[in-house]
Amino acid sequence: MRLFKWTGTILCLIGIGLTSLNVYPANIWFGFVGSAMWAWAGWKQDDYALFLVEFVAVLMYFFGLYLYIFNNLSKWGI
Repeated sequence: MRLFKWTGTILCLIGIGLTSLNVYPANIWFGFVGSAMWAWAGWKQDDYALFLVEFVAVLMYFFGLYLYIFNNLSKWGI
């Protein structure tokens, strides 16, 4: 679990760094995966405050990814 949480932390920090550099949509992908890992860790450790905040972050990241993909379908020729 310790390595899992550290991996999630590193991914979230990479996502934050990419956001500060305006690297889109890679920032959302890193944040999405890192927050999903932390949400899972919170759930497994019965830390529901951690689970809730990270689960909401995952939902927001998912919505952002959905919008990115949906808005770019025509650019990709689909």
